[in-house]
Amino acid sequence: MRNHWTFVIFAGVLLGLAACSGIPIRSMARLVKLPDQLLHANPAEIMFAVQVDNRLLPTVSGTPTFSIDIQPAVAGAFEAVQRKLPMQLSVTAAPAMGLEPAGPGRRWMVYRFAPASQAELQRIQAQFLRLQAERRSGTGGSLAVGIAQDGVVTSDATLDHTRWESWLQTSAQEGFYMLWSGSLGELKAQERAARNAAATQKTGG
Repeated sequence: MRNHWTFVIFAGVLLGLAACSGIPIRSMARLVKLPDQLLHANPAEIMFAVQVDNRLLPTVSGTPTFSIDIQPAVAGAFEAVQRKLPMQLSVTAAPAMGLEPAGPGRRWMVYRFAPASQAELQRIQAQFLRLQAERRSGTGGSLAVGIAQDGVVTSDATLDHTRWESWLQTSAQEGFYMLWSGSLGELKAQERAARNAAATQKTGG
């Protein structure tokens, strides 16, 4: 049996991709490559940035979280990998990272993996590459990645009309690209829809 892997970008509360609205066309090709890039990237270079209204303040405990889910094509062929890797707010100025100035009334918040998350991602990368290299019968599977950004900022309904932009960098050489752009209200609606879909799938409804 040929070793086969299927790469999936799972959405949801993650990336605000539930309805695929707000994703720039120019970003589609890079999003398709995201799972593979994530498992070959230097963890220290991976960064996530959001541009928001200046009245939206970062929460103390809410940070973006990368989710990685590796499942075998044949049950029991290898142990599944399901990890959530939290990021931390970076003190580096956004323009220094190649991002355009946010503009009047706007702010950037840039996040990167803490040392513990970097080390965990390196372990996952090594495990995934080992599975690929074995090429035994039944060692194929699927790999899904997502970015949860709910709870990143404190907000109220009066700011739902403000614009939210999500940007990602997996390589310092390639720099940031936009993942999603829309209003905060749209992002919240997509998050709710994704949670409902996930709950329905979990209960088998």
